Amino acid sequence: MPLPTKSPPRKWLGAWVMLVASAVHLLLVGPVEAEMSLSLVNSREIAEPSIGFTEPSGLSAADEGGFWSVSDNVTRLFRLDHKGKPGKRDDLSGEPQLEGIAEDLPRQRLLMVREDTTEILSLAPDGTLTRFRLLTLPGAEGLVAHFQADENNGLEGITVDPETGAVLIIKERWPRLLIELAPDLSRVVRIQELSAAMGFVSAAAQDDKLDLSGLAWDAWRKGVWITSDTGQAVFFLDLSSMTARGWALMDAGKKKLHPVSNAEGVALSLDGDFLHVITDDGKKSRLLTYRID
Repeated sequence: MPLPTKSPPRKWLGAWVMLVASAVHLLLVGPVEAEMSLSLVNSREIAEPSIGFTEPSGLSAADEGGFWSVSDNVTRLFRLDHKGKPGKRDDLSGEPQLEGIAEDLPRQRLLMVREDTTEILSLAPDGTLTRFRLLTLPGAEGLVAHFQADENNGLEGITVDPETGAVLIIKERWPRLLIELAPDLSRVVRIQELSAAMGFVSAAAQDDKLDLSGLAWDAWRKGVWITSDTGQAVFFLDLSSMTARGWALMDAGKKKLHPVSNAEGVALSLDGDFLHVITDDGKKSRLLTYRID
């Protein structure tokens, strides 16, 4: 994915940001250096029960157009068109509970995370699948206590800095974590808790209930977009200052605004102008598109 970016400096600082929504524009208020706004452009139903695409759990823009997605109820990789409708699909036998996906074009691979085994999967163009167990990697010693085998509280999203190859993944909650891996997935480089003090707050969920569900790289704004299912929100994390800004996600079904539930994946358009959010709503799963101003 040829994105014009430089590797951002990383300073682990914090600030406080609030979430609000107004009309079709999702607005931010709070002491931030530069304001952005999100405006709802489109909302489409995309579920396809006949092929098992009813629980979308990850989203990534595809370099050739459209999107890549996974659905955690089936062991399949889906290619979606620009409207979010699934077309081509490939079986990933024995790989359930896929919770995130990212296309890494410079390194010719698709990356996915698997929640139940705490693994990162790397899929090559020839179909070769390589797995990396996060908790066995050098540098992961501090992570072991935060992952419990019986909890539905593991890896949820993945993205890649296309210039440096750095791989970022998120842990859902208790605590919410952003984890940076080396490009070859050989070691954990950095672990950062994403706290309320940094701006991860929502009127829809108390701090102990606020989760993370999707992750997307933004080369233009030098940060990452992160969705929250329970928070009904999307956050932008500035990787230079490590401060987050948040917007309440809204849809306009039947011309009446309502909060977006079950936001599970997020992707940035290739030109950086639009943000796409996918929901896990069974047969009512949707792809929502927001313009970034």
